[in-house]
Amino acid sequence: MRHGIEVEDVWFRYGPDKPWILRGVSCFIPHGQAVALVGRNGAGKSTLVKLLCRFYDPDRGRILWDGTDLRDMDPADLRERVSAVFQDYMSYELSAAENIAVGDLIAARQAGTVRAAAEAADIHQALASLPKGYETLLTLTYFDLADKANPETGVLLSGGQWQRVALARAFLRGGRDLVILDEPSSGLDAEAEFQIHTRLKLNRTGNATVLISHRLNAIRDADHIIVLADGVIAEQGSHDSLMARSGTYARLFLLQARGYTSDPVAAGDQQ
Repeated sequence: MRHGIEVEDVWFRYGPDKPWILRGVSCFIPHGQAVALVGRNGAGKSTLVKLLCRFYDPDRGRILWDGTDLRDMDPADLRERVSAVFQDYMSYELSAAENIAVGDLIAARQAGTVRAAAEAADIHQALASLPKGYETLLTLTYFDLADKANPETGVLLSGGQWQRVALARAFLRGGRDLVILDEPSSGLDAEAEFQIHTRLKLNRTGNATVLISHRLNAIRDADHIIVLADGVIAEQGSHDSLMARSGTYARLFLLQARGYTSDPVAAGDQQ
C-alpha cells in the first residue's frame, strides 16, 4: 500500500429484502495512520470491516485500494495483505503453538516467531506454563492413551487468554498493509487493554489501521475517528476536534469517563 483505502458512497444490506446497514458512507483510510470506527451496536462498524476484507461487495459505491476497486482484486491476494482480529475470534482444538501458527503458516516456520507473537500479546508466560508448554492441546476433546498417568493432556483457556492468543495470530502476521482490530481487547481488563493498544500503536506506522472499540479511551489516540449512526457518518475528526464539537462522540466519551470518577466536572477536565 502506498496511498490508502478510499470508501466512496458505499451502500450495503444483507439481502434485497433487508434494511440498509450502510447508507452512502464515504471516508479515507490513509497508509501509515489509524482510523477508529465508533457507534452503537448495529451502526455498521463491523459491516464496513467485512467489506474491507471483501467478505461482501457493496450494493452501491466502491472501495478503492490505492485506486484499484476491490472487486478487481483477487480475494486471496487481498486477504494476504490484511491482518485482522475480529470480536468473534476462533479457538481451534489444536495445540497452543498451532493456534497461533494458523495466523501465518509460513511465518510460523521461522524459529522464534510464534513465541515472539505470544510475547507481543502478553500470553507467552501463560502458554509456557501449561503442562506441555506450547505443545499443550487447548481442548479436552482428545486423550493421550499412551500417558496413563494423565490421559487428559489438554487444557481450556479463559476468555481473556483466548483473546490474547487471537491477538498473537495478528502479531504473527506482521508487515501487512491493512490491520483491522474489531474489539481486540473486549475480554481484557482496562490495564491489559491499555498495554495492548500501546503496543499496537508502536507498530502502526507501516500500515493502515482500522480500530473498533466500545471503550473510547482505547481509540482516542487514533489519527481520525469516524462516528457511525444508523449506517451513516454522523461525525468525524480527531479526538480533540470531536470533543470540542460537543456532539455524539463527546457525549459518549464523557459518559464513560464518569464511570471512573464521582465528579462529573473532573471527568470533563481530564479531557
